[in-house]
Amino acid sequence: GEDVGENKIYDTSAIIELVKKRITRKVSYVSIITVVEYPPALEYTETVLYPARRDYLLAVKWQSELRALGTPLPATDLLIAAQAVNNNLVLVTRDKHFNILKETIAGNLELEVE
Repeated sequence: GEDVGENKIYDTSAIIELVKKRITRKVSYVSIITVVEYPPALEYTETVLYPARRDYLLAVKWQSELRALGTPLPATDLLIAAQAVNNNLVLVTRDKHFNILKETIAGNLELEVE
């Protein structure tokens, strides 16, 4: 699609923060996983992204590596991060544990931790 905004995907924590701050502008992308976790996210996004097979496969690869390191992460978070990497999007989040993923095995994950 054409680039009409910033290339960022907002996770549930980041969307909830927008709601708390009463910011009404829409963000470019959220994952359907975020919508399942927090349905009001639909009101705050232009585009809902659905995970593709490659996103699940990347999340599985990462979880295998994280488990070997003794630092598994929630499946939902890994899927959203995989969507970010595979779609060249910056992941906007308030969850610090995404730093574990980036610092250990997913150096190509672009994060904006609020």
